[in-house]
Amino acid sequence: MHRSTSSTRRACALGTTVALIGLTTGLGVFTSTAAFAADEPTSAVAPADTSSTNAPSSATDTTGTDTTAKDASGTATQTDATTTPATTGTTTDATTAPATTDATAPAPTTASPAPSTTTKDAPTASSSVTVVGSPKVGTTLFYKTTGVDDPRAVWTVEGAAPFVASSFEVTAAMIGKTVTVTVTGSAPGQTATATTDAVTEDVAFATETSYDAPRTIELTAGDTLDEVFGVSKGSGPVTYSIGYADPESVDPETDTPESYLPDDTTFDAATATLSGRVTVASVFDFTVVATNGTSTATEYVEVVVEPAKAVGVMAQTVNTSPTDLFDGEHPFTGWLIEPDGHVTTFKFPGDPDQEPTVTDGGQPTVQQGQSLWINGSPVDEFGNDTTRYDDEGNADPVTVTSDHATDQIAFDEDSYSTKVTFPHASTHVLTVAAQSVSVSFPVTVVPTAAPASTVGSVTPTVATAPKGQLAFTGADETAPIAWALGLIAAGAGLAGVRSLRRRRAQR
Repeated sequence: MHRSTSSTRRACALGTTVALIGLTTGLGVFTSTAAFAADEPTSAVAPADTSSTNAPSSATDTTGTDTTAKDASGTATQTDATTTPATTGTTTDATTAPATTDATAPAPTTASPAPSTTTKDAPTASSSVTVVGSPKVGTTLFYKTTGVDDPRAVWTVEGAAPFVASSFEVTAAMIGKTVTVTVTGSAPGQTATATTDAVTEDVAFATETSYDAPRTIELTAGDTLDEVFGVSKGSGPVTYSIGYADPESVDPETDTPESYLPDDTTFDAATATLSGRVTVASVFDFTVVATNGTSTATEYVEVVVEPAKAVGVMAQTVNTSPTDLFDGEHPFTGWLIEPDGHVTTFKFPGDPDQEPTVTDGGQPTVQQGQSLWINGSPVDEFGNDTTRYDDEGNADPVTVTSDHATDQIAFDEDSYSTKVTFPHASTHVLTVAAQSVSVSFPVTVVPTAAPASTVGSVTPTVATAPKGQLAFTGADETAPIAWALGLIAAGAGLAGVRSLRRRRAQR
């Protein structure tokens, strides 16, 4: 309820419409007075006469801040404009204004409007802003506010001029700097600020790779590898490590990621460099993992090491059919003949749970009338199999010959090897050849108690293995490992036989 002023009371005392209109017009609140007229109480003064100007009034100063009145006993009574009952009707003429007979009636209130109390005139109790998005290169930042009307956002980057926008694009030029957003509202006091962490950039390699589409590096045994696997972008210090290309196919108890690197190479995690002289021909699959603490990138790598030129033949021979090897019933002896003629002897007890006896040296030996099963493959100077295959998967032919024409030489379809039977007791020299290289070695044929029947002189026999068979195992005709070499290496762990793990079937 509006409080009345002393000027208004004087206007009521005069009781003239002209004076009231003139007063309200002079104060510039005519419209406001009209709007609140229905709520105004009539003035508690006597009707207008010559003595009314000298009548006692309530103790109100010219500002209208004191609304006290005294009752008949002279005691001051505080009146509240909001509880004072209003008189029906509006004063339009001094002769018709109702008179008040109670001396304790409250003083009239002013017609001035009350101050506005909308939210725009008072600051919000709490204003806040939050940056939405991660401060990374290539991302767009937004903001979210509470307690801010009609927000206006100003973005600022360290060392750069601020600008107004509803969103913010993070660029590489901002790496290491923070981004600040300041939001102000339309009401006084509505302001809030938020600052991000330092801008970073996700690490990434120059080319996207996958297990099926790796980064491929092709080498020949004997080449020196010096390959860098650094990321092409990324902020902050980046660390590198080796990972598995196919984690589901490894045994973490026996394998480590580094064991899948090419043999004789090392990985420098500080420089992301793989270096060393590769000597083992195979296919090596692994990953290089880069991280900067906020992001991680993986590069799939495949290193293909092809064998060098063939320099000789690695021959293997056993004194029992390969179909009976490791059956638990047939002890046997095997010999590995290297390209330079060096021989290693293996004695297997027949029980697969027992370790074989390995002897450096020796010479293939067989009873008169008995047989040896022989296989071989061309190798380079590092012992890598250099067998070549045509488009149909057929391997280079391997031949076995003897200096004794009486020796019976034939290809054994069951074991994919060459079977040589020795009718006569003596020292025989066998030669295994492939790709224009060969190896020769002596065989001691021990006479039996009953000499074998004499065999007529015949032309020396040459056994040529059918293409696509001799250099393969019986289980997989496309495997690049000779059957005996694989068995002997697996059973005895010969130091000179290279690891052939992870070698793939024909690519």
